[in-house]
Amino acid sequence: MKLSVRGRAIVCAHRGHIHTGRRSGYKREAIPPLSGLMIALDIPTVLLLYQSSLLVGAAVFLHARRQRKTALGFGTLASAFALLGSGSVLAGLGEYALLPKAVWTLVTLTCGLYGHGLLVAGIERLRTGRPPRHWRWLAVYPVPFWITAWITGFHEDNQLRAIVFHLNAALCLIWAARIIDRLRRMEGLPSCLPLEAVLACSGLSFAVGAGTILLVPDFVPWLAVEFFVQILGNFAITILIYSVAIDRAERKLNLMADLDSLTGIGNRRFLEKTVPKRLYPGDTVLYIDLDHFKQLNDRFGHATGDAVLVAVAATLRDGKRPDDLLARLGGEEFLLFLPELKTSEALSIAERLRQAIQDIQLHHQGADIPVSASIGVARVKRPDEAWLDLVHAADTALYAAKRAGRNRVVLASSPSQEPVPA
Repeated sequence: MKLSVRGRAIVCAHRGHIHTGRRSGYKREAIPPLSGLMIALDIPTVLLLYQSSLLVGAAVFLHARRQRKTALGFGTLASAFALLGSGSVLAGLGEYALLPKAVWTLVTLTCGLYGHGLLVAGIERLRTGRPPRHWRWLAVYPVPFWITAWITGFHEDNQLRAIVFHLNAALCLIWAARIIDRLRRMEGLPSCLPLEAVLACSGLSFAVGAGTILLVPDFVPWLAVEFFVQILGNFAITILIYSVAIDRAERKLNLMADLDSLTGIGNRRFLEKTVPKRLYPGDTVLYIDLDHFKQLNDRFGHATGDAVLVAVAATLRDGKRPDDLLARLGGEEFLLFLPELKTSEALSIAERLRQAIQDIQLHHQGADIPVSASIGVARVKRPDEAWLDLVHAADTALYAAKRAGRNRVVLASSPSQEPVPA
């Protein structure tokens, strides 16, 4: 925590009053009604527990990184918790005048900015297997705060520094909750909903704390309660993130039986199990069919045809986003489900995949094997649209692409349009 406790109110359970500890003696002050409930929630004790919850979390994530090497993100999360815990420890040392104020105030604020930023990056990497896009900007994220601190010296004001810390924490935690919400929607893991709720509540708690610091003159007793809530939140976040990793590992094992034996991607049953039960506007289906595949099999043989299918599946797998669902429906037909896309983005991805398939280079007895695909694209336009209607629209657009000359992308005009004969 980045605020001074010396000369501030320390809450204790003694006849419903606050004792403000000073060397010259004690002064009894009236306290808000809630303070009478804050038995033993004095700031030094709460901050010690807060530091401990963060450092224990860092240790748990380091252990998880060693035990579950296939689950990415634990190293980043360990760094996030370690930075936040270290910043809190330095703040405590600074309050006892063991460090220069101009130094420890800026260092602890920086630890808070980096720590909560890394928390978001770690959760995103846990979800997708890769850091967020533009995550390298995190390296320069504190620079504007450093410049402002150098010009104004705001970091030496306990109240201003605490507000900045709280608002940054609130923003990052709510962002992290949004990431978990997307994971819950795509994979339906049982641990996602409680983790999302804890992250959101922790973020809202920090936001309320920032308002309390700004509006309540004697805000320290209230922050004791807030940080007690954060302590519980830190432990809950640690446990639930580990639970999410376990849920995903179990889900992966369960889905192994639903993989296509030839290409290694999902089959039709895999798709039925993994597609979200509720579709949202922007959700997109790409229906992909290889051109002239029967002639290719007749000319080059079924072994070559299988090699083409494997190469196309690998191309689609490498070209999709982490959240996208890919399956082979049978024969030379593939389906790709892409959540939350604009029309321009969906068409851009479809065109990129079509070009990647066309660029596949295969040879048989010195002869080049031509590979191309037609792609039908359909997007959800209303929240109540059904999955089968969306697939039907993409299939209809695929037939339109075939009729227009093949090796092209066609966007369905409406999910309810009638099919075009092959």
